[in-house]
Amino acid sequence: MWGARGSFSDSSPRSGSSMHVLWVSVEVPDRNGQGGQRRQYHQIKALVALGHSITVLSPTAGAAPTDLLAVASLIRPRLHIRGRRVPLALARTHRLVTDPRWDGIVLSHPGSAWLLPETVRAPVLLDMHNVMSFWHRAAGRHEESLRFELLEAEAISRSDAVMTCSQVETERLRSMHPGMDTTTFIAPLGIDPSEWPSQTYSRDRALVALFGNWGWEPNRRGLEWFRNEVWPATRLRSPDAEGLVAGTGAGDTREWPDGLRFVGRVENLAAFTAEAAVVAVPVVEGVGAPLKFGEALATGSAVIATPDAASALPSSGAYTSANPEEWADWIHRRLEGRRAEPAPSPIRAHALAEFTWMRAAAPIDGWLRMNVAT
Repeated sequence: MWGARGSFSDSSPRSGSSMHVLWVSVEVPDRNGQGGQRRQYHQIKALVALGHSITVLSPTAGAAPTDLLAVASLIRPRLHIRGRRVPLALARTHRLVTDPRWDGIVLSHPGSAWLLPETVRAPVLLDMHNVMSFWHRAAGRHEESLRFELLEAEAISRSDAVMTCSQVETERLRSMHPGMDTTTFIAPLGIDPSEWPSQTYSRDRALVALFGNWGWEPNRRGLEWFRNEVWPATRLRSPDAEGLVAGTGAGDTREWPDGLRFVGRVENLAAFTAEAAVVAVPVVEGVGAPLKFGEALATGSAVIATPDAASALPSSGAYTSANPEEWADWIHRRLEGRRAEPAPSPIRAHALAEFTWMRAAAPIDGWLRMNVAT
């Protein structure tokens, strides 16, 4: 296997010769998909801008995302038809992975490792965004934790380096796999400034906004916590407060408390949040790091988050707490003084300058250039 024994700076983009990279994933990268799909899309887009040529290998069915096809090639092997395996299809896929044209391979998530043959020519970088074994163990789901621990160990053994999204996730990874000696580095999450253009910001309403995929368990638990513990305390302090929740997967909202309303999926998050004095990001017992926290920083609103939500960007300037009374007090102060506060919030400019996907992808770019097969 190829080693990654040097060091590199992750603070700035690089330029140089193009690397031909095979991106292997069981979920197709998609700008309009869920968090993991969006992260992959933006990482690929940034790496292409840094000079690399990316080919995505994904057996996922359905329409190919046009945004992805604009920046990368896509190979979609048909491994199953009507639930039945296609003879020799996986063997042909394995031969494709071993093609000498690839300078490097990015393996997105341990669950994609079965798409790799036992031996590959190019160095392999494993994306361990979510250490699922740790998450299940912390929740007391020991059988699930063991299953993911074995899956992760197999993927790590077949990789030359592992990237995580934060220092917290790196520590979780090493606690679950204390004997691993594979090179590990952090490739943080980012923001696409083009998705967050300037708006006409208004603070006329005492508005708190939330957005996300509420079907994902840490988000679901976070929304439940906000709805049951934070929002009633907030309304006691600020009776005119409005709460609007955008996204998908919120479940039955008929019994929600007064002033809190689910609005479903919105086409333009930047416009939706432009009138919000506060954007709240509650994540409880999370795994990995949510993209929506970085995006909340770009809204121009004051941002409050739980520690699980903010772990990947500790220098963001957002207020962080796990105490519902502290949340209610802080939101009340922001709502009461909202007309005197700058709109947009200064944390927006900081986030758009410091937390871009180009910067976030720089460590991946550095690893590829250091470990290219020659």
